[in-house]
Amino acid sequence: MELKSKNKIDKNGKIFSDELITEKQGYDAMIYMLEYYYNATNSNDLTDILCAGYSWEDGIPLDSAYWEYWLIAVDAIKNKKKSPK
Repeated sequence: MELKSKNKIDKNGKIFSDELITEKQGYDAMIYMLEYYYNATNSNDLTDILCAGYSWEDGIPLDSAYWEYWLIAVDAIKNKKKSPK
């Protein structure tokens, strides 16, 4: 399976994207990604969830898997999927 982030992380590990989504798609993607993250990690610790999403000042994510989860969520919402289950 090819990663959604394949062409969205540069050689230095910095994330980037030029795709736009609506506010509603962003909201739905956020909910989808949180559920996907929970299913993947079984963590409901808010500290884990928030820390995983941060990036260093240079744009490199603390946890690159989180960027992948986000891209999966955006793709799912664009394709009308309702749940990661």
